Amino acid sequence: MSKLARDIIYWGKLLFERRLISGWGGNLSSRVGKNQFLITAQHAPLGFLTEKDLVRINADGKAVRKHERASSETPMHLAVYAGTDARAIVHVHPPMVLAFSLTHDSFVPMSFEEEYTVGKVPIIRQDTPTVTKPDQVIGELKYHPIVIIKGHGTVAIGQNLQEAFLLTDLLEESVHCHFFGEKVGATVEVPNGAPRKQSAISSCPSKSYALFSREHMQALVDSANQDLQFRSDGVDTDLTTSLTLFVDEAEDAWTVKFVDGAISELKHDDSGEFMISGKAEWWNAVFSNRIDPFLATQQGKLKLKRGEMAQLARWYKPFQRAFAIWQTIAVQ
Repeated sequence: MSKLARDIIYWGKLLFERRLISGWGGNLSSRVGKNQFLITAQHAPLGFLTEKDLVRINADGKAVRKHERASSETPMHLAVYAGTDARAIVHVHPPMVLAFSLTHDSFVPMSFEEEYTVGKVPIIRQDTPTVTKPDQVIGELKYHPIVIIKGHGTVAIGQNLQEAFLLTDLLEESVHCHFFGEKVGATVEVPNGAPRKQSAISSCPSKSYALFSREHMQALVDSANQDLQFRSDGVDTDLTTSLTLFVDEAEDAWTVKFVDGAISELKHDDSGEFMISGKAEWWNAVFSNRIDPFLATQQGKLKLKRGEMAQLARWYKPFQRAFAIWQTIAVQ
């Protein structure tokens, strides 16, 4: 038995033991080389898998051994592999998440750990027993590591099965905490005791800017400096540093200098104490509010090339507020 086969059997059993799946529901898969995949078979019980429950398939979904029958969700798995950088997929039916999905449109994180790992999780409507229209699932998985299908379950992706399992497990636990908080009427607070609720952000004019043009960057500076909450959060956390935003393809960089909670200088260089770099696609996703910048950095879509995340995290509140403001400024 191959290591990958043992891994699928192991994670299937753990999903069952964690009560993230029951009966014959759910399916797992992983890449095998460039053009093949190992996926659970039709009607395979994840908690009790054996090697005969695993089917090797080609990129067209056909089993290498013609008599074997892969999961009915094989088309969805193949579409996700084709449309994302996933190397493993966990699709299961966590009971808490399933119940939550019936009355909500998305899951909003309650804790910093959730924000850094699962982020805001979209809930997608499907009206068939299997995922027959995977386009929306793929579109969301480009920006979110896990999605919820309303009344059906979750689809999590990762570079391996452990990543996808941990995302699934964390989301189920997070929803459990959400339900518990609603039951006891708890007020959700961040670890330092400050309420999570922030003042509303005014919408910016309808003008749009070329991404990282001088006009765009100046609009970012002006909008942050005019926001009272950003200034207050900056003073409270003694925000004094410099941050470089770097676009990989163009090798273009802008550095924003912060002093005493305000932006004091904007320079067209890469001299920042901290540097975050990424492809234009992901910067566009950040500024279009498709993905949280901290989550994008955690996922490796953006990379902290200079400085340490532990140092940057002490200014989480003002930076989170700044990016929330900046995401209201339209980019072309």
